[in-house]
Amino acid sequence: MKHLVRSYGLALSCASLSLMFSPLVYSATVIAEPSPQEPSSQESSSQQLTPELLVMPQDSQYDWLQLSSLELLKGEIKNLYDDKLEFESDELDTVYIDWEDVKALQSAGIVSIGFLDLSTQSGKLVVQDGKSYLDGQEFDTSQILTIIAGTQSESNYWSSKISLGANLRSGNTDQIDYNAIAKTVRRTTESRFNLDYIGNYSKSDSEEKINNNRINTNFDWFLSKQFYLRPVFAEIYTDKFLNIEYKLTVGSGLGYNIIDNAKTEWSISGGPAYTYTEFNNVEAGEDTNSSSATVVIETVYDTEITSDIDFVTSYRVQYGDDQSGGYTHHALATVEIELTDMFDLDLSFIWDHTNKPQADSSGDIPKQDDYQFVVGFGIDI
Repeated sequence: MKHLVRSYGLALSCASLSLMFSPLVYSATVIAEPSPQEPSSQESSSQQLTPELLVMPQDSQYDWLQLSSLELLKGEIKNLYDDKLEFESDELDTVYIDWEDVKALQSAGIVSIGFLDLSTQSGKLVVQDGKSYLDGQEFDTSQILTIIAGTQSESNYWSSKISLGANLRSGNTDQIDYNAIAKTVRRTTESRFNLDYIGNYSKSDSEEKINNNRINTNFDWFLSKQFYLRPVFAEIYTDKFLNIEYKLTVGSGLGYNIIDNAKTEWSISGGPAYTYTEFNNVEAGEDTNSSSATVVIETVYDTEITSDIDFVTSYRVQYGDDQSGGYTHHALATVEIELTDMFDLDLSFIWDHTNKPQADSSGDIPKQDDYQFVVGFGIDI
């Protein structure tokens, strides 16, 4: 009998324990099993948007740019020149992107494209997955030389920059110094026109100390991306303290782009020329002018040190007879520091050399070398 009671009590205890733990088991089972209405964590992660899945939207208002880093920008295509894309971002303002870093590009409107064969076409551009399309027609991306926003119009071909510097002093010494460096370029796929100006003036206690002006111009016609004809180049130079009323050089020649990529441009050009010099004053019995056949060689080097700093240098050598100055050169080196999209700080060093300067009416011979360091405030126009 006692044995029967103990067995019955043990059965009741087991039943109680089963009832106690069954809700916990049921609860754990419910939590462990996902709801049929919600995706599992694996399915959710597979549906997340990754940078590789970003694509440019169809847009009739904005141009779109995607970098090789998969960053996506909307804004406006300005131009592509020397493998550098200028893009005005809607949020980041104007950015300059190496062409090799562009993964995709889409224009909302018409752009004009210059090709390596020097032809030009206009239409809506799409660059995607290594292929390019102009109004839906596929072409080789590697053949793109330039891109200009809009149709081919004269205003799109011109760019200018002027750099101004001044020094004013009063008190024991009244002095004024000013200088200007200006550059204008007209560039199309087939041709290039350059116009450069450098002017310096200094006056101390009503007496002039420096007064010179130099204008250089040339026109280039491209035979290929590297070679170009220079049908005409010219220089006008005045410097009363070098006894030069004016000096005119006119010639023609050839040019070659040694380096031409997104960061660096280096070109060399030259050819025969004719030089005419009118002197300010001369000794008695000496000619007031001279003319000479000359040879002109010029090299221009432009490189991007950082995204905000450029280094530009030019060196022009001229060989003529002794009356025209013999061997002369003009060297200009400038560090351009970008302050804003429009304004730069320009630090320039100028070195002018004349091997055979002509004596003035007093018999004084000017010095062979002139050096100048210029701090200027540059404005891109």
